[in-house]
Amino acid sequence: MLTKEDILKEIRKWAKENGGRTPSEKIIREELRIPKWDWITYWTKITDIQREAGLTPQDFDKTKYSKKDLCDEFIKLIREIGKWPSRDELDFKRRQNSRFPASATFYNRLGQTKDGLPLTILEYVEGRRGYNDIVNICNSILGKYENENETSEDDKIESGFVYLGKRGKHYRIGRAKNLDQRRNDHNLNQIEYFDYIHTIKTDDMVHIEDYWHKRFSSKCIKGEWFKLNSSDVKAFKRWKRIV
Repeated sequence: MLTKEDILKEIRKWAKENGGRTPSEKIIREELRIPKWDWITYWTKITDIQREAGLTPQDFDKTKYSKKDLCDEFIKLIREIGKWPSRDELDFKRRQNSRFPASATFYNRLGQTKDGLPLTILEYVEGRRGYNDIVNICNSILGKYENENETSEDDKIESGFVYLGKRGKHYRIGRAKNLDQRRNDHNLNQIEYFDYIHTIKTDDMVHIEDYWHKRFSSKCIKGEWFKLNSSDVKAFKRWKRIV
């Protein structure tokens, strides 16, 4: 069973990889593979998890908006505050005016990725007069995202260990800079003991961990937990050091 911190970590990781979006209960259940019986021990509602993870709980907006309606409202807010609005600013505007679309509505309808929304707005104003201010702001945001992506790729190069551990019948593949500390974290408040079967020392633990997660994706139970056989374990143990 995942710990409270395991669940929050997975949710924050998903949000970071998806432009700050708040994962719904369906995404938490199906994509992150965290069923309700795992989180109901710690929280009574899905919105409680979202808040504790530092995210804005989803505000379900049942109003029907056309693409034009959404683009026009977004552009009005850009001009009102003089910059690209953050999700917090979109939510604040909705609290002021209930007719203003929810932040999730803009991102779900106009752009699922971080750069999807500015690209949609640019497409909407293309060829129109009087929108140079909007074009400049959209382009500045796209440039910022491009720089962030370049930086994040560099940041992902981290030295440490990718480990294969076991608790009960199930295996966990994760990464750590401090193996002893990570093992202690896994064993905190747990009945069954977690210990390492094999560790791989590497100067790029993020990508090496990702490789093994993808290789055993069909055997994933939830999060970083897998149902492996002896051949899978032998394959992992062939790797000693990757630098």
